[in-house]
Amino acid sequence: MTIETTTLITGATDGIGLTLARLLQARGERPFLLGRRPLSDLNDPLFTPDTYIRADLSQPDCARRVLDFLAGRQVTRLDRLIHNAGIGYYGPTAAQSPPSIDQLLAVNLLAPIRLTHALLPYLKRAQGQVSFVSSVVAIMPGPDYAVYAATKAALEGFARSLRQELLGQVAVQIVRPGATRTGMHAKMGLETSVMDWRRFPPADKIAPTMLRQIERGRPAVTVGLGNRLLYGVGYYFPRLVAWGLKQRTRQTHQPLRTTQHPIRQKTCAITGAADGIGRALALRYAQAGHKIVGLDLDAERSAVTQQMIEAAGGTAEFILADLSRAEGLTQVAQQLAAHAPFDCFIHNAGINAVGHFARLDLAQQEKVLDLNLRAPLRLTAVLLNENQLAADGQLIFLSSLSHYVSYPGAAVYAATKDGLAAYGRSLDVALPQAVLTVFPGPTRTAHARRYSPDNSREETRMPPEQLADLIFDAAENGRSVLIPGPQNQLFALLGHYWPSLMDRVMRKVIFEKLGAG
Repeated sequence: MTIETTTLITGATDGIGLTLARLLQARGERPFLLGRRPLSDLNDPLFTPDTYIRADLSQPDCARRVLDFLAGRQVTRLDRLIHNAGIGYYGPTAAQSPPSIDQLLAVNLLAPIRLTHALLPYLKRAQGQVSFVSSVVAIMPGPDYAVYAATKAALEGFARSLRQELLGQVAVQIVRPGATRTGMHAKMGLETSVMDWRRFPPADKIAPTMLRQIERGRPAVTVGLGNRLLYGVGYYFPRLVAWGLKQRTRQTHQPLRTTQHPIRQKTCAITGAADGIGRALALRYAQAGHKIVGLDLDAERSAVTQQMIEAAGGTAEFILADLSRAEGLTQVAQQLAAHAPFDCFIHNAGINAVGHFARLDLAQQEKVLDLNLRAPLRLTAVLLNENQLAADGQLIFLSSLSHYVSYPGAAVYAATKDGLAAYGRSLDVALPQAVLTVFPGPTRTAHARRYSPDNSREETRMPPEQLADLIFDAAENGRSVLIPGPQNQLFALLGHYWPSLMDRVMRKVIFEKLGAG
């Protein structure tokens, strides 16, 4: 008996998703199609009550709607899940509103995470495959679409780590179709005078090649020779690409609105400043004469850090707020104005959720995304929009060594750190101010002890004070990237040029110590 192949495609009412669905139908398959539009608005016979799932991917109930649909039709297995849906934004980072940032994160990143979490049992029964549709911009600086680039880079970071978790159970693939003529460009406000997207190849030219690559199941594929060359240049020559884009940005863009301020004490804001790396950074910048504005949730530890700074002759104030919550971000944005302008703003706050992705509580993993990625994106937009960053100021983003070596057992954490790295890369090109992205390895903090599966070699981890010194020196020297320490630099080098090797190493040294899945 032949079992019919079951495929679920998101973003299936237009563009690439619709073309993929038609190709599958022409071969005799009946894919399940997910979209936001009412069924009554869809005239194609592909869309019927038994094939079409109406769900808004920006809403928390999207996965529940899919599960209810499948249960109502007695579907118990999926051979393919194709995360094709995506939205964009084009324009200055400072002009992007919080709702727009939230929308991009929800549709491009959070929805694939939610749906994958919900549908893994279906995929495991079929030993199926989940394909994440990414973009070449995941590796390229995007000065005019920094948040979009961050979501696609985060999606790739999630997929790379998840692949190691699901070895032998579900195949995980990244597909980069390259620029395609779809309705997304008009919806995101991209004028043809800026970029004539009408000249991009249409979906019916791209989708057949995509489908062949999906069926071949290679872990990561970029469609089209030109796109492969572009991705390769971005991957192997990032500094050259950044330099070239900076020159073009300076020639074609208006400089960011800035204001010169009188001589005053420098101010450094640090998120997650109450303990660990954040506390070490606060002490280091206070030692250099900066007034410290710390942002943290922990009132007791914040008080201790403030006392330590003041005992050493420094000045510090703390803003207490939960940056993982929307109301916390709104509160902080209002309070920051009283301390502006900032000469340095360090996005350090972060949490983790370690364990098998499929077994971890989804709400806990969403909180990781909210604090590690959403908060920096939204706070930075406010800083730039409200002119709160000094003309010669600096943004510092703390990513992770996982950006180079993956992190099976913490796939959502890896996603956030890859997204943050991409965001920093884009802003480094877009802004006149300096932008430094840091990729710390294991650090001797309570955070590391809490989330590590093995603390037996804690003494080999870098002390946070040493890391703070390295970050301060890198910032003073105008560097845009810092991988602190020779051992971390070696790991990053291996991960960059031999990613499959390091993925296997990370699976062995981290994921396999978490216990059987």
